[in-house]
Amino acid sequence: MKEKVEEIMTRAVITANENDTLLDVATVLKEGKIAGVPVLNDTEDIVGVISEADILKVLTNFHWYTSVFTVHDLMHIFGEDIHDIQQDIEKASKMNVKDVMSKEPEIITQDALIDDAAQIMHTTGYNRLPVVDSDGKLVGIVARADIIASIYEH
Repeated sequence: MKEKVEEIMTRAVITANENDTLLDVATVLKEGKIAGVPVLNDTEDIVGVISEADILKVLTNFHWYTSVFTVHDLMHIFGEDIHDIQQDIEKASKMNVKDVMSKEPEIITQDALIDDAAQIMHTTGYNRLPVVDSDGKLVGIVARADIIASIYEH
């Protein structure tokens, strides 16, 4: 029976740099079919996590955004204002990750218990936790799906 985070974590971690643009990250998320990634600075320290939810929060700042409609729907509704919507999307796309990410993320060590990871996720509402070694360097990521899969392996 698996007990430690290192037994279920993903070791090949996709990351973002704090100076990447939101367009860069959105592309990585889409291509990797993932919902969030740890954010590193230039010395490879973990400085945050960015997720689809963080990116969507940016859109809520625009007067035209609503979660009910797709961008395609909005273009038909606002017709003449399409240029404004495109400008807003371009503006958001050029924003830096460091301005949007969740800062000071919860992290967990690779030798921590899976139950501890589950408790942190339950308490914080986070869907993923960066996993670090004893030196605090990123060595993996554990997601809720990893925990659920480990439960059903038995």
